[in-house]
Amino acid sequence: MTLSILLGIVLGVTIGGAFAWLQLLAARRNEMIEKQQPVGILQQVPGSMGRVALLLMALVVVQVVFPTANKWWLSGSLVIAYGIPFFWRLKYKLSQAH
Repeated sequence: MTLSILLGIVLGVTIGGAFAWLQLLAARRNEMIEKQQPVGILQQVPGSMGRVALLLMALVVVQVVFPTANKWWLSGSLVIAYGIPFFWRLKYKLSQAH
């Protein structure tokens, strides 16, 4: 395994995991707020857009600071690291629905 592949995997897992963590924190916060009062979609948009902007800034920083990182491995590991926590959450939600 070359250094560029390893660097792509490490950076992808780090960015994907951090983004998933932020999304899950926001989901928990929104669920707690919804228990107290209904929350409209327009109240959630600014936070969502801020998190997406952070993700895009992180990807740009990675491109500038680590130009040798393999982009395909970075993308794949980011998708996997971001998707696994949401798969677990979806599985948990579906198991509680039955």
